[in-house]
Amino acid sequence: MDGTGGFGLATPRIHQTERSFWMNEETWIKLGDQTAGNLRSSQITYMLAVAALTATIVFGADSDASFLLTVSSIGVGLFGLLTFENSQQGFMALMKGMPASMASTEMGAAFQRTPFMVFRLANAVLVTLIAIAQIMQVN
Repeated sequence: MDGTGGFGLATPRIHQTERSFWMNEETWIKLGDQTAGNLRSSQITYMLAVAALTATIVFGADSDASFLLTVSSIGVGLFGLLTFENSQQGFMALMKGMPASMASTEMGAAFQRTPFMVFRLANAVLVTLIAIAQIMQVN
C-alpha cells in the first residue's frame, strides 16, 4: 500500500494517549491542506452555481421553468450548506487532534479560539436568505 489509503489521501497516523488522540505534525498539516482545499473548491463551485442560477432567474426566467428553477435554488442552497458544514466539521476535528507542539504556539491558540459556531450560523443564514430570494423571484 502507498500510505494514502488507496485514494490519494494521507492516512492519519494517530496515536492514543491516556486522555486524547494526537497525530504527528506532518500528517496534521496534510489533513489541514486537504480540508482547506475542499473548502475552497466547494466555495467556488457554490458561488458559480449561485451566480449562474441567479442570472438565469433574472434574465432568462420562463414561467414554464419556475418549478425547475425553484428546485435548483433549493438544491444549490443545500449544496452550499452541506459542503461548508463538512469543511467546518473537518476543521473542528483538526483542532481536536492538533499536535501539542503546534497547540502551544500563538497560531495554535488562535486556531483553538476560532468561533466555528458563528461561522456555521452565518453560513446557514446567508445561504438560506439567498435561496429564499431566488425562490421569491421565480414565483
